[in-house]
Amino acid sequence: MAKDEKLIYKLVEEINEAIYSMDSHFIKLHQNLISDELSPKQIILLDFINKNSQVTIGQIANYMNITSSAVGQLVSKLEEQHYVIRSINPENRREIFVCLDTSGIKYFDREEEIKQFIISRYYSKLELSEIVQLKEIVQKLNQIVLKEGIINEINDIHLKKGEI
Repeated sequence: MAKDEKLIYKLVEEINEAIYSMDSHFIKLHQNLISDELSPKQIILLDFINKNSQVTIGQIANYMNITSSAVGQLVSKLEEQHYVIRSINPENRREIFVCLDTSGIKYFDREEEIKQFIISRYYSKLELSEIVQLKEIVQKLNQIVLKEGIINEINDIHLKKGEI
């Protein structure tokens, strides 16, 4: 490994450790403030609905890469607890819409309160210019990751292992 590569590796390790430490703290904070007993799949489903207002079972299945039947089971459990509500699409009666119900709306209201708390408690201690710079760097890295794509990454890993 070249000298610059070693330095980059060390710096990225330090960045990853700092991010992991912050994420661990924020997760603990979140767990103490939200008592909902939701599985990771249920949270992903609720988040998808929240970001898109009203979605179909098929859209959820496609997004989560699971079967419509599996989505139906997840939705049924969430519907029992009033996190989501189903309705029939009046224009296509074979299509089911899913949107947030009362518990789901309350869940995201609490999420917003936690987000506001984290921003006011931690991010507000940074200069505005630092927050702008952080945002730009993270977005740039995200674009690089998205551009590369997962298939290229998997192929690269297999190449390094001598499997391809």
